[in-house]
Amino acid sequence: MAWRLHEHVLRGTIDNRTRGRVNGEIWLAGVDQPLVLELTGDGAPDLAGCELKFENPDPIPMTTKPPAPQQRGPAGDITAARKVRVFDIPIEEALAMSRRGETPPEHMANSVYLEWFSERSGRLVFESSDYRLQISEPAWRYSPEEIAERDRRIAEEETPFAIAITQDGETQEWDEVRYEQFLRESDALTERYGRLLEKYADHPDSERIIAREMGWSWLEETLDRQHEEENTQEEQAEGLEAKIDDEKEDQSESHIEDYELPPPDPMREGIDWMRDERGQILHPIEKRAHDTLHGLLDELKAAEHFPEEEDAQLADFVSGFMTLSAKLAGALGGVARGDDFFEPGMVIAWLKRILEILNKTIAAADATRVKEFLPADRLAYYRSELFAIREEVLELIKELRSR
Repeated sequence: MAWRLHEHVLRGTIDNRTRGRVNGEIWLAGVDQPLVLELTGDGAPDLAGCELKFENPDPIPMTTKPPAPQQRGPAGDITAARKVRVFDIPIEEALAMSRRGETPPEHMANSVYLEWFSERSGRLVFESSDYRLQISEPAWRYSPEEIAERDRRIAEEETPFAIAITQDGETQEWDEVRYEQFLRESDALTERYGRLLEKYADHPDSERIIAREMGWSWLEETLDRQHEEENTQEEQAEGLEAKIDDEKEDQSESHIEDYELPPPDPMREGIDWMRDERGQILHPIEKRAHDTLHGLLDELKAAEHFPEEEDAQLADFVSGFMTLSAKLAGALGGVARGDDFFEPGMVIAWLKRILEILNKTIAAADATRVKEFLPADRLAYYRSELFAIREEVLELIKELRSR
């Protein structure tokens, strides 16, 4: 996975006028600080020795947490001459023409492609054929021999960038920092997907348009195959459905056995797991948050302050507590069950995010004091529970780091 933030770019500068170094700044819409690039390596032949300035005419503000401001690491492909096909009409019209068997008008265009790897942020990619570009005269150029050697190293994945990507994704275990980066990358993709879903939700070709905009070529190909085989699949499905219905009639419920997960390590009971009143396995911190939340909801309902009475500060407090409980369940479920695929680094990354939710929920609780939704001693109790949960989360992070 990689950061793909081209649509959030305001402007930027890439400077490779000094051999072996690629410096620059990239400003993102909605972000106060630019990304400051201090990369090792050189650009592709079209940008080697040059300074590139670019501007996005239609930036989209970024609402998720951006990458780290300082970007240090090996440069990947740095070029303004990557060839791409660009439709001459809006994408939804072009895809509709394709589905009808028509050929939409298009042309070949140069695309900016900026790629590097940072230890703090992982892989970043900026790709667009829509930027406005200014390229300086070269301060130096590759010799033919250097171009040949460069192409060989790229083909055989011997560049520092290729080595860094391989080590990051295949041969080195991820730590909590890399897992945090993975979660932020997922946030950025989710934000983009949600925006496209909202924009094209009512379009008959929404799946295909969104797949193309997200760069999911595999999904486009799948949709194409589904469309080509649609009639055949419908006929097969009718026969298969009838066969399944017949089999279901002959199937007895007595032949179905419930699968029960093996119990966790009994030596870790009360430490990593416990059972609730229904016998469900969950982590002690998760149970504490769950029980406290339901106690809070019961008291607010009894006082007729929830859910009938609407108040923004009370809503922030309650929704924060609900989010906290849900996030703890997601983060600690594997710990409680003793899953074989449980990764301490990933859990730590989740818990660090949960600490942010905790702090916001505590602040929301403080804001409700003057409203007197609850007696002062009861609000103080729920605040103390939040602080206690925070301390337990911090202790768990410390313990997981030692594993």
